[in-house]
Amino acid sequence: MLVRSSNLKRLSLKEFDADLLKKMTAEGRVYIDFPQVINKDTYTREILDYVQAIRDCVSDPWRDEIDDLWQEILDEECLADYLTMKRGLQAGHMNRYAVTNLVCRMQSWGIYRQDMTMHALHLRLERTTTRNKYYESFGNYLLPDKAKKILKQLLGRV
Repeated sequence: MLVRSSNLKRLSLKEFDADLLKKMTAEGRVYIDFPQVINKDTYTREILDYVQAIRDCVSDPWRDEIDDLWQEILDEECLADYLTMKRGLQAGHMNRYAVTNLVCRMQSWGIYRQDMTMHALHLRLERTTTRNKYYESFGNYLLPDKAKKILKQLLGRV
């Protein structure tokens, strides 16, 4: 049976009315749109676990502050938004491309050791011995201007 979208009424959770739902269901004109919930704890834990693999690559001035720095980054809404997948099956989870891009920026600021190559950091992040798509495409993720400004403030304190 072909149903035109003009025959359907979008029903949000705020508009829920049991009588209307029964009527529209009987007519075959109802669907429920559940907004996707992004759980902050999910992506925060994923990112912190992911970057834990390169904790021993932190430069000396940042060694005692790296955990607090990552927590501050994740507490900033625009940075957390940048580091989170928005669409698809992975929506609400960590964006590994963006995290790799951010680690690269942090290395250029001296947070991670300068004697390490970005490739070496990537291999540790991914816990692998070969490059993968997260390394090959991390440069495609541009940091928004607002996020750059906040990051600059966070990284410029030492």
